[in-house]
Amino acid sequence: MRLMSRRFVRWMGGCALAAGLVACGGGGGGGAAPSSSSGGLDAGTLRVHYQRPDAIYTNWAVYSWNGPTTPSIGWPGAPRFVFERTDSYGAYVDIRLDTSKTTFDFVLNKGTNGTDTIKDPDCDRRATIASDITTRGQQVWLKSGDCATYASEAAANGISLNTSRAMWLAAGTLVWPGATQAGEFRLHYAANGGIAVDANSGVSGADGSLVLAADTLSADLLARFRHLATSPAFAVPSAANVRQLLKGQLVVVRWLNGKPAGATQVQIQGVLDDVYAASASTQTLGASFAGDGTPTLRLWAPTARSVQVNIPGGASLPMSEDAASGVWTLTGDSAWRNSAYYTYSVTVFSAIDGGVVTNQVTDPYAVTLNANSQAALLADLSSAAMKPAGWDAHTVPPPAQPEDSVLYELHVRDFSVNDGSVPVAKRGKYTAFGEAASQGMTHLRSLGAAGLTHVHLLPVFDIASVNEAGCTTPLVTPAGSTSTTQQATVTAASGTDCFNWGYDPRHFGAPEGSYATNAADGRVRVIEFREMVASLHSAGLRVVMDVVYNHTSGNFLDRIVPGYYYRLNGDGVIERPTCCDNTAPEFAMMEKLMIDTLKTWATQYGVDGFRFDIMGHIPKSSMVKAQAEVDAAAGRALYYYGEAWNFGEVENDRRFEQARQANLAGTGIGSFNDRLRDAMRGGGPFDSGDDILRNQGFASGLCYDINATNGAAACTNTQRGDLHNRQNMIRIGMAGNLRNFVLNGQAASAYDYGGQQAGYTSDPQEVINYAGVHDGETLFDIAQFKHPSGTSAAERARAQVVALATVLMGQGVPFIHAGDELLRSKAFDRDSYNSGDWFNRIDWTGSTNYLTEFGLPPAEKNEAGWPHISAMLTNVNVAPAPGDIVATRNAVLDFLALRRDTTMLRLRTGADVMRCVSFPDQAAQQDGLIVMKVGVGDASCGDGKYRNLLVLINANKVAQTFTSATLANAGFVLHPVQVTGSDAVVRAATHEQATGAFSVPARTVAVFVQN
Repeated sequence: MRLMSRRFVRWMGGCALAAGLVACGGGGGGGAAPSSSSGGLDAGTLRVHYQRPDAIYTNWAVYSWNGPTTPSIGWPGAPRFVFERTDSYGAYVDIRLDTSKTTFDFVLNKGTNGTDTIKDPDCDRRATIASDITTRGQQVWLKSGDCATYASEAAANGISLNTSRAMWLAAGTLVWPGATQAGEFRLHYAANGGIAVDANSGVSGADGSLVLAADTLSADLLARFRHLATSPAFAVPSAANVRQLLKGQLVVVRWLNGKPAGATQVQIQGVLDDVYAASASTQTLGASFAGDGTPTLRLWAPTARSVQVNIPGGASLPMSEDAASGVWTLTGDSAWRNSAYYTYSVTVFSAIDGGVVTNQVTDPYAVTLNANSQAALLADLSSAAMKPAGWDAHTVPPPAQPEDSVLYELHVRDFSVNDGSVPVAKRGKYTAFGEAASQGMTHLRSLGAAGLTHVHLLPVFDIASVNEAGCTTPLVTPAGSTSTTQQATVTAASGTDCFNWGYDPRHFGAPEGSYATNAADGRVRVIEFREMVASLHSAGLRVVMDVVYNHTSGNFLDRIVPGYYYRLNGDGVIERPTCCDNTAPEFAMMEKLMIDTLKTWATQYGVDGFRFDIMGHIPKSSMVKAQAEVDAAAGRALYYYGEAWNFGEVENDRRFEQARQANLAGTGIGSFNDRLRDAMRGGGPFDSGDDILRNQGFASGLCYDINATNGAAACTNTQRGDLHNRQNMIRIGMAGNLRNFVLNGQAASAYDYGGQQAGYTSDPQEVINYAGVHDGETLFDIAQFKHPSGTSAAERARAQVVALATVLMGQGVPFIHAGDELLRSKAFDRDSYNSGDWFNRIDWTGSTNYLTEFGLPPAEKNEAGWPHISAMLTNVNVAPAPGDIVATRNAVLDFLALRRDTTMLRLRTGADVMRCVSFPDQAAQQDGLIVMKVGVGDASCGDGKYRNLLVLINANKVAQTFTSATLANAGFVLHPVQVTGSDAVVRAATHEQATGAFSVPARTVAVFVQN
């Protein structure tokens, strides 16, 4: 997924950007223009009303980045539209609108400090500006703790069964955030739905009601639902038949003076866990098989009225429910094993559908399916029929120590679809990895022989975006390097072609069918996936799966247990800041689905590790539990890492302790290091316009090779300060990003990275250092924007080598995006998730990076940047020659060999790094130079192969000398790998014994050792 940044989400609004400017509010018309008078307001004015239960409005204000004539900037904001006037509803403020706008996007904040913790509530808001705003004023009403934007005071205070604002947390406890507590509260229920509430005539269509008494949250509930700590709570009578009530419609009504004064439907995730999870969590869900092959099917659907198993071409058979667990069970016929496909018919009350519905669904625990996931195969993965020849005997590389790992991110289709040495039928398929003599496998083996340990596969579980039964690859006609023809052809086919990154999960535990040679036969994808794993293992490479448990493609799990599997906002609407429908692994059965399917991949497919997409949206406790349980099931230690970004509805641990960067120290779980990435590349992943040129970094010329957009030829004090700060970010990253690592007398955690601590780990295995990844522009592409236009192609290639050295030569776990070692380009595409084979191809021979063939990248995400991109494509210094590509590849092979040579470059513990790693150049920094020393002079660091090891990374365009008297007369020599390695330039690096001076050529990385 995209590289989320706390700055990006804070300033622009997590939901608005990640979901393409989708309104985060809901209910009550979403702030649409009222039909009634606007109270004499001036035309073009919006009056925002705000109601708080404590009636304290001091310092509360509207922060709006879109809609006012003068939008808010900075944080906590200027201007801030402060609530300074009050009326019978609460407080209000009038805001002049930019009448050319159609929406008013805003948050409510309190300006007493600069953090997002003082937003009310945890969401960004949107109001639709009236189409006739130029002739009249408009009003909206807001309530504390409520994400909705209301079009009238009556809607704000009144009755809405289009929302589910009450939350049933446990059998005996319910809350209604933002509710006015005056009056009597009742829980009305109807088995078949049909409840209606009218302010005058009362409640109709209910089977009965229960009186709710005022209550408080227990310590356990406060811990589990921290974001609801201040919500009005109510006790549900102990005599209530909770299991029966949960199978129908539930509405909470506030009665005042004998009439309904407020009403809402009920969220039920918490009470489902309270009532069912203890029993359900021990069940084996999905299909299991007895010794004679007889299958038993189990589906968790506690709110269902009935469930049937459908065997296509056969009968629909009723399942039986276990009341304690909510699990429905059927034992079938042994003849079904490995041959019968099945679906479920679930009859269930759905609040969204307004009544009882019957949904035909696939099994969320499916292990394989037919084409396009229409039905699951009753596959016994332990049977010989589901295994390739030699599967049980194939050798799995022994687990590496996490710090020994070097990760290589690769898309299955990218790997072979463009490889002419692979048979046509196998291109883009799992089976391509079995072609040992292919260009791609030859390249992977060469990397593995040098020191690469893991191939990280982009999503290979079942996805929704590719038509497995009929995708077609467009024929792209060659045109000029700045032509728009190529991208137009690719874009026209983007909905029907065979390419997608795959971050749109459908079934978490089944292989994707489009990578199989026959998607219609569920057995084929299982066998061929296993063949792929065995082929990589036989090449000495371990396999990492990219997994996406933070969202799904659509809310298909709601068709089984409506309202359970997805994270809901205050109105009961599914949260979408990740891009799609956010799952809720903080609830037991979503957590179980995640852990159980991880176990399947580890035990049945021999997968060696997992990379978690948007891991920060998963509770830390769930990740730690998964780590322990999956390792135990597999009988070996796997490696776990992910995107630990902090944004969206869970930001800053609002709902639970997240698996985010600041929280992961001590877990052994790795997270991607955006500090080193940004410092090395320059700028950030969301730069655009001139900023993408202006924001140079350590490897792209900041201060020492300034480009024309960045200013004068001479480096300013500000630019030098920026560079030296970036060099410190890289030093911290190369020291494993340890929070307690001391640099210039200051702990790494005290260094600032955009308002966050720079260092945050306690062990080097907890950081993934990287320069490029599938998200954003490739390392090569982003760097071309930043180098001065006259920089030669050869020098640009050496700069890429320098960039990769910051990743490969430091402590922690290095990560390489496939092709970065080959100067891979995607035509400057900033988001190639759906850009087809044309823009995502790789040439494994090193002959080309296709820069002169691509044409301009797809307009959808790149058109605004076409002028800058065209300038790159027409600059004769940008496109690399084959020799530049080969030189880069060989340099990376040398770095891998250097890393493999000694564990001094992969120290095992934080304590080892703290004791053995230092940066002797830290006090007197030189522009574009980083010097890392590993060792204390007595061969006690790592494997002790050397008394000391010195890594000098010179990004500068000129040679540089670093001198340290303490390193004089120490007998340092250039590392043997570099003495006999591919780069003749580095052999000119010298160490003057008498003075301790080390000289390194321009854009060169030299490693010296003291034997």
